[in-house]
Amino acid sequence: MYPAMEELYQYFVGHPNPRHWPEELRDRPVLGHGQYAFSEGLRLGFLLAVECMGPELLRP
Repeated sequence: MYPAMEELYQYFVGHPNPRHWPEELRDRPVLGHGQYAFSEGLRLGFLLAVECMGPELLRP
């Protein structure tokens, strides 16, 4: 993995933490952490897209 990607991953996702996983996935740590990492990445992507295209999205 690229150093920048590694640093961003550690900042936004971090180490596995069962408190962030859905209740039904607490006994399946790989799946729980994977789902959490995916949702955080998707959220970050949406936030970046809105910041980049925000004014254009608000035009009539």
